[in-house]
Amino acid sequence: MFEFTFKNDSVEELNRFVEEVLDNIDAKSGTRRKNMFKRAHGMPEPKHSYSVTYGYTGNSYMSPTKYRKEVQTLKNVYETTILTHHPELKGIFQQLVDLHFDDEPFEVDQVQINRNWWAPPHRDNGNVGISHIIGLGDYEGGETVVEYPDNHTEYDIKNKFASFNGSRYTHWTKPFDGKRYSLVFYKHKLSK
Repeated sequence: MFEFTFKNDSVEELNRFVEEVLDNIDAKSGTRRKNMFKRAHGMPEPKHSYSVTYGYTGNSYMSPTKYRKEVQTLKNVYETTILTHHPELKGIFQQLVDLHFDDEPFEVDQVQINRNWWAPPHRDNGNVGISHIIGLGDYEGGETVVEYPDNHTEYDIKNKFASFNGSRYTHWTKPFDGKRYSLVFYKHKLSK
């Protein structure tokens, strides 16, 4: 169980969040994410690397003996493992969002949590509308590149948010050194 309260929106508080919360999440990528990484980069996903969804999925199956928890209010929608194990993270993620989006608030629905995960070019086919991404940790590089029709735009997301439509525009992560987390906040078509 994680307990964390942001005191302000400083870099020091973001670093404390990394140390007290993100560094202590025990997670690993699912087969689809591992395969995506391997196809794109020609090597297995590095150790201490993962990309997991905090929220909902349409896939109940995990293994021959494990199934996800069904959401009672939504048909054929299931909680991801990390949501089932850590429902308290939603309130912590909401605090982070509220600190940075006080003039145009949004409710946390889904969060893609990436640790040292070098995202290849892709579109987010399950997302609806605008995604908001922030990079956290002690790293260099790792800009997010978005392919707009007229240009490619690089966003330096370290300790600050960038927003774009991840389902409409191809995007990826540039190489980086160090420990890098990215959190992507978005709405999923399953969780209306």
